[in-house]
Amino acid sequence: MTTVHSSRESAPAGRRHRRGPRVRGEQGFALIEALVAATLLVIMALGFLAALDAAARSSADNKGRAQAASLAQQDMERMRALNVTDLTGTNATRTQVVGNVTYTIASKAVWIDDSTGNATCSGGASNADYLKVSSTVTWPTMGKIKPVTSTTIVAVPNGSFGSGQGSIQALVEDHTPTGIPGLPVNLSGPSTGTLSTDGAGCVFWGYLPVGTYTVALNQAGYVDWKGQQSVSQTQDVVGGSTSNFVFDYDRAANLDVSFDTQVGASTQVASAKSIMLGNASLTTPRQFTSGTPATTISSGYSLFPFGNGYAVWGGSCVLAQPSQYGQAMPTVTPAPGGTQAVTIRLPALNIVVNKGGSPFPSANVRITPVSAGCGSTFTATLNAAGKLAQPGLPYGDYTVCADDNNGASSRRVTAGTAMSPIQNRAPAGTTTSTLSIPTSGGTTGPCP
Repeated sequence: MTTVHSSRESAPAGRRHRRGPRVRGEQGFALIEALVAATLLVIMALGFLAALDAAARSSADNKGRAQAASLAQQDMERMRALNVTDLTGTNATRTQVVGNVTYTIASKAVWIDDSTGNATCSGGASNADYLKVSSTVTWPTMGKIKPVTSTTIVAVPNGSFGSGQGSIQALVEDHTPTGIPGLPVNLSGPSTGTLSTDGAGCVFWGYLPVGTYTVALNQAGYVDWKGQQSVSQTQDVVGGSTSNFVFDYDRAANLDVSFDTQVGASTQVASAKSIMLGNASLTTPRQFTSGTPATTISSGYSLFPFGNGYAVWGGSCVLAQPSQYGQAMPTVTPAPGGTQAVTIRLPALNIVVNKGGSPFPSANVRITPVSAGCGSTFTATLNAAGKLAQPGLPYGDYTVCADDNNGASSRRVTAGTAMSPIQNRAPAGTTTSTLSIPTSGGTTGPCP
């Protein structure tokens, strides 16, 4: 009997399994297609949600801007209803809650010079011809939206300024000089009040009765060029005219001054009791003193930050300036509100005190500055080698007296006189002077 096989059954075993990998490949491709489709769907969904969010945000922004514009207009109407005297000097901020949103409304009135178009006391302006009134509204969720501002002009009625009335304008400038905004300025006299400087550093009071007025500043952290925080100026206000006040005022700076001296080839720390700070704008240098000799003396935050800085030297007089003797001295420019450190050189007064040919460290040594006003006689300490323990002294001329510390029976020796002193005038210090206390004879009595 003949058996008939189908082609499927007769195919070799290897060929029967060739379709398996292709099926699995097709299944993998389908999975990738599904993943791509899902990813596209997520992207489209995110884009749609972002578009909805942007639309909602845009709607909220438009609503906030519209509400801010309404508040600015209301505030403008409020200010326009005020008379000129009440409107003068307006510079106030308040808040108003609308629909759970807190809006900040800044109201301001600035006198303008019609000839320049600038705020009074800035940019060459000198007259007060009309008031520029503005209302600016901001809110927390405004993002990059600009504040909403409404502005108008308020004219001064004819005859507003009578013959018995005048005005005051005050300008507050920093060291550059640039007007300082936002500082409170106080007025006292027949009329009183407090205003904050505008963006140009200016305040203006109009409709003032004639009389004598004082304009004052007293802002913590600020000083004038003399280093004073509380400053004032007084002038008379004349009918029909404007009195002008100008203040130089800036954030106070601090200077930390340390000292060194050179003895031979070595440099060592020195100390002093006083420093002097000079500037061309100061009629006399400013002095800062420590109760006892100190390695660092600070001015504290009391310095006006002059753009051309301060000349700094140790001592308590003008004749202690290194420049008096042809030597350079540092100029230090501390920044407004900042601290700067500097180290200055005190030249060494090199002396050795001997008695009987040996160093005499127990000697009583008295040093006297020769120049008037440069300090008084002081007692110095010697080290074991009979030399000054602190040889660094301010530039200048000195006399030195040493005695053997035996009270009324002391024997003493002096180096230098008022007419021929020891000249301590070079950064490298003086040549060494030896003071030999006599063991017999000589001058008796303690050093004066």
